[in-house]
Amino acid sequence: MFGIGGIVGAGIYAIVGEAAGISGNLLWASFLVAATVALLTATTYAEFVSRFPDAGGSFEYVKQGFGQTTALWFSIMMLFTGVVAAGAIAISFSEYLGRLWEVPRWIITLGVIVVMGLINAVGVQQASWFNTLATVVTLAGLAAIVYFAIPEWGSVPLLESEGVGWTAIASGGALIFFSFIGYEDLVKMAEETREPRKTMPRGILISGVVVLLVYLLVAVSAVSVLPPEELAQESGPLAAVLRRSAGAGWATAIVVVALFATSKTILSNILGTSRLLYDVARDGGMSWLQRLTRVNRKTGTPLPAILLITLLALAFGLIGNLKVVASISNIFIMLVFLAVNAALLNFRRQHPDAPTPRFRVPLQVGGYPLPTMLALVGVLILLGFNVANILG
Repeated sequence: MFGIGGIVGAGIYAIVGEAAGISGNLLWASFLVAATVALLTATTYAEFVSRFPDAGGSFEYVKQGFGQTTALWFSIMMLFTGVVAAGAIAISFSEYLGRLWEVPRWIITLGVIVVMGLINAVGVQQASWFNTLATVVTLAGLAAIVYFAIPEWGSVPLLESEGVGWTAIASGGALIFFSFIGYEDLVKMAEETREPRKTMPRGILISGVVVLLVYLLVAVSAVSVLPPEELAQESGPLAAVLRRSAGAGWATAIVVVALFATSKTILSNILGTSRLLYDVARDGGMSWLQRLTRVNRKTGTPLPAILLITLLALAFGLIGNLKVVASISNIFIMLVFLAVNAALLNFRRQHPDAPTPRFRVPLQVGGYPLPTMLALVGVLILLGFNVANILG
């Protein structure tokens, strides 16, 4: 549930319209492209977390593959990505809530970040409970979109779209990739999970497949109800889909669902980034960061790290923009995914006799995992298209 909740968040509610404007009725194909690259990379994370169940996540894996200095540089990139994304998504939350409640947006933006930071501080169990509740609500909202759109299935051609080719599908996939990156936060919970070497790989792979199926159904439903060009112009594309298929009341309901989706994404960003900061402070060898390694005895959470990340998110929450941050976050997370995939290949090269973990990426070619090599190529391709999206 934490894996599914971490992936199904603000991305699907914000990005689907713009992606539809790029890939048209083949929106589902763009989701499939993004999911394939994400799942290939997920197998790399699954092996690494099975070998090293560490709160640092990507930081720990890059360290194991390339050494601590390289990992420290990438950790700065990861921290920046998590903090900026949390701030920008808080702005998205304020825009949704602003449709229902007349309160200054900046107050809502700062308020939701503070509340999500407090939930993180209280304890990981409480954070998991809130995440589970928000995930159920979010999935229920997506289920409603699919349910009311079923009568429209088959009304548009899903295997062709005027003016859309493979380039447009890949370009849409590059933008959609933002909606699949949540499992990177999941692995940071390894030190707070029972039997992480066994359960974490399962959580990563199962949640990735479940989310892919959900997203494909939503993509087909969206373009079946509204033309892609209309979806692209809607600030709340999924609310517009429900308004057309089920009426204004359901459109309001999906706004409430979006509040849960965005809030839990902020929760996941603060949680994952604070654990990364904690791990960097603990293992980075820098004495001035040692205060960030303190863990509260009652809550079992790294309170100083959570506080610092929350404060940084508050600062960025006043200046963020979701569309820009989605593309920028994609670039940073893609660079991190490139590093993690390359780290596993290098780890395998340096440690050919390392003990076999509970999960090992299958399909070996000369001792190297083929899915990891394909992931490396796929991320590079999507990175190029993502840069093109920004420049375009």
